[in-house]
Amino acid sequence: MVSSGARVKGSIVPPTDPNVDIARLGIGQDKLSVTPLQMAEVAAAVANRGVLMKPRIGDRIIDPDGRTINRIGSEQQSRVMKPSTASIVTEMMKAVVKEGTGTAAALNGIEVAGKTGTAQIDPLQNITQPWFIAFAPADHPTIAIAVTVERSLGGFGGTVAAPIARDVLEVLLRNSVGG
Repeated sequence: MVSSGARVKGSIVPPTDPNVDIARLGIGQDKLSVTPLQMAEVAAAVANRGVLMKPRIGDRIIDPDGRTINRIGSEQQSRVMKPSTASIVTEMMKAVVKEGTGTAAALNGIEVAGKTGTAQIDPLQNITQPWFIAFAPADHPTIAIAVTVERSLGGFGGTVAAPIARDVLEVLLRNSVGG
């Protein structure tokens, strides 16, 4: 199963706050604040057919000579969605990369599932925070990532963060098969 790194808390203003626009909050705007690690967990949970894994840093402990002295196993934290829901979301994420806003994350010969996002930081100065979350290979995932670029001048998730995600996925997937 795909696992993500250590958790750092994001924040959300209670929806009962009269200054919160619930509709905008529901699409990731307004008073919502998440970390890249939390968004990597979102991608990993979809990739794992709805299972959220306990975060961990690394998968082994090595001694000064480079020998593995302990392996850190994966551990399920909770089920956050039904497998059928995760399957539907996976298909939508695959479409984002095939023909939607995330085509810049496509890899030759490897299907990628992803989702773009763009947070408005300062609309008057056109400052944004582009996002892209992804996992690959889409049907047998081994890697889930989140990419964000803070304070981009007018950038979008599909044009700024997705190409970075593509490059990172390509390197990680190449290294995971020994190539």
